[in-house]
Amino acid sequence: MREASHVAAPGRPAAPFRRRLLRQRLPVILAAVLVLTVIGPFGTFQDLRPLPRLAYWGGLILAGFAAFELLVWIALRVARGDARRWGRVVGAAALGVTALETVAVAAVEWSVRGHDFFSVTGLLELALYVGTITVLVAAVPVLLELRERGLVGVAPPPSLSTAAPPPGPAGEPRLHARIPARLGRDLLALAMEDHYVRVHTALGSDLILMRLRDAVAELDGVPGLQVHRSHWVAAHAVTAVERRPDGKMTLLLINGLRVPVSRSYAADVRAAGWLERA
Repeated sequence: MREASHVAAPGRPAAPFRRRLLRQRLPVILAAVLVLTVIGPFGTFQDLRPLPRLAYWGGLILAGFAAFELLVWIALRVARGDARRWGRVVGAAALGVTALETVAVAAVEWSVRGHDFFSVTGLLELALYVGTITVLVAAVPVLLELRERGLVGVAPPPSLSTAAPPPGPAGEPRLHARIPARLGRDLLALAMEDHYVRVHTALGSDLILMRLRDAVAELDGVPGLQVHRSHWVAAHAVTAVERRPDGKMTLLLINGLRVPVSRSYAADVRAAGWLERA
């Protein structure tokens, strides 16, 4: 269970793929195809009429775009959202696309214009041209994607800090020092999201870069229970408990959140008397 939020962990985009595709990638790709068709670089203006030239550049650019997306998708399965690996992900994808497109262009040039690039020198020369176009066409979509994922051009919010919090007022839980002031101090729940903890208060939620068990330790005795390996809930936040025929339970919180209770923590929920809440 995750609450909808505008805050995404670094490496994870906030907008869905379809929206990023339509708003960020396709306009750049189509503009690149149009420009290359009009100017006709590398002799295509002299050798090809407008429609064949459009098909030539449109086919190559769209094929390169598809290959780039596929290679990035594969690389991301390896990087698993690790921001430190993004440079290698993008670089490997660019090199892979350049290699694949070089062979593709060599084949197209052979069949369309009769040019033979199938030699070491020819392929290296072609790779230089293809690599240049790949970088120019991919630069804007890649920068937009990295910005969407919060990896460039966006300063991390203060709450995404692993530094130890400063001492708070006497008797106040240490975790309160990590929670942004705009969220107040009425803590309702904690939810683990990858390497982050989402802190839910009566005023909203935000992410903190830390482990859930460390966040629970910094509560310093705030009344509540860990009800799942990924969730902790404050005692006063529970308004009702839903029980299913299979014995599974879900907690309903005062802010509308629904938190699952795992079987290993069900006995603690019963012992706390939360089942009697209306």
